[in-house]
Amino acid sequence: MTQTAFCKANGCRLERQFTPMGWPEGIGYAYRLPDGWTLEAYVQPGGWVSNVFLLKYGARLGSSLTLRERRLGAEFLKLATGRRFTPQAVADCITAGLATQQRNPDVYGPDRPLSQWATPAGLPYKARCGVAGAGPLGVWAGWRQQ
Repeated sequence: MTQTAFCKANGCRLERQFTPMGWPEGIGYAYRLPDGWTLEAYVQPGGWVSNVFLLKYGARLGSSLTLRERRLGAEFLKLATGRRFTPQAVADCITAGLATQQRNPDVYGPDRPLSQWATPAGLPYKARCGVAGAGPLGVWAGWRQQ
């Protein structure tokens, strides 16, 4: 992962390996980026990546992402999926997630994903954003998303 263009440009540093919850056959990798960002990748046997996350830990309750952070999120999703995302789409998703969370604090993001499609192998793939009460703000993509 550290050899990707995204990580080279953003200073990814491997922080730890772990077993993702519900994925006993795969390995998770957490990379630290500057300014409180964490990139997580879930890698399955055979080397294929099933889910990727770009999360900003330590965000204040009800806070959003700056324009620079929204650009980073959009760039990350584009490189992770090959699809185009804009900083405005990331902002709209985070805003919708914050509004949803005010109605139900247990919800982690808006009902609608940023994008959804099927991979060439027929897997249901989604790009999402999220917010949490005391947790991270961020974007993620994968075929095992709710």
